[in-house]
Amino acid sequence: MTRAAALSPREKARQEEAERLDAEILHAVGSGWLDPIDASGFDQLARDIFAHQFRFNPVYRQFCALRGVSAPRDVADWKQIPPVPTGAFKVGRWATFPEQREAAAFRTSGTVQRTPGVHRFDTLALYNAAIISSARRFLFPDRERIRCLFLSPSPAEAPDSSLVHMFAVYREVFGDLGSAFFLSGSPSGGLRLEELIAALDDAEEKGEPVLVAGTALAFHNALAALGSHVHQLPACSRTMVTGGFKGALRETDPHAIGSSITARLGVPMDYQVEEYGMTELSTQYYDERLRTEAVGDRDRPRVGFRVPPWARVMVMDSETGAELEPGRVGALVHFDLANRASAVGVQTSDVGERTADGGVLLRGREPSAEARGCSLAAELWLEQG
Repeated sequence: MTRAAALSPREKARQEEAERLDAEILHAVGSGWLDPIDASGFDQLARDIFAHQFRFNPVYRQFCALRGVSAPRDVADWKQIPPVPTGAFKVGRWATFPEQREAAAFRTSGTVQRTPGVHRFDTLALYNAAIISSARRFLFPDRERIRCLFLSPSPAEAPDSSLVHMFAVYREVFGDLGSAFFLSGSPSGGLRLEELIAALDDAEEKGEPVLVAGTALAFHNALAALGSHVHQLPACSRTMVTGGFKGALRETDPHAIGSSITARLGVPMDYQVEEYGMTELSTQYYDERLRTEAVGDRDRPRVGFRVPPWARVMVMDSETGAELEPGRVGALVHFDLANRASAVGVQTSDVGERTADGGVLLRGREPSAEARGCSLAAELWLEQG
């Protein structure tokens, strides 16, 4: 008997529906900004994904019932889809597929209490497609390949880190010879400073631009560790900084990292890209400064993070749940089509606002929110050194 024949009717229906949805999502992601999915297409696909998650995730179905949604037909617009709080990923199995179909599971860095959430995947095809599409547009718009220096552990040392996985995709798709990871996840690890200095020196000597990527906290520690070693990296070198410092051992303005990067690495502000993402999402947002500088895309100068066409961000009043207009600050709620196997809607504790041209500005976190984020993972890695 073949494996397909052994499937229950329900599981067969789930797999067929998942494959159909994945094909539509991959088309939306692959089209990217050149032929973006329109408003009606996004609405229909988001509600189709919601219906799939409602049918095949009993935890989510119960969650929806508590919020007055008893069936997919109760949702007439994507904005009505009940978003799942990021904290729920700590206590429930937010997956539409059986455990034996799990292909990957990424864990959050948790909180200062070290309680992680888990984002489970039955395929990484959607996740990887989203990573590649946005990175190509905002981080590598002018280059096919570049040497990548990652201030993080390797995938082998941190297999459950979504950030490290993203860096591994960078290396595979965009990385040139010499791309490497410079933090260790082992108990005796920490920053491999001599190797990092050697890589920076080599880039200078050869005149070959590099990408240096890591969390704000990892940059803070690496720049401090460089001491008297000041570099002037070749033109078109760039940095990618993600994460903040909340709950970390040190409280530092992540935007202040920029001047230190210029002073210590010689990378101008226009080539310093900020990225926003989280383990509970499959899609990342970037600012446009490098793209604007590198490819002359200056028709409409923009501020804030750019939201890809296959995602939407709502800003909500945390007390009333009402959607706020651009310019008003509230809690961020993300709707990510690439989150087909988990939760298409995710409510965060991040606070921000939408700009008039569709960008998102971060304004911190809810005062009562637990500290978490990629920089806490970096802190754990650095504490081991």
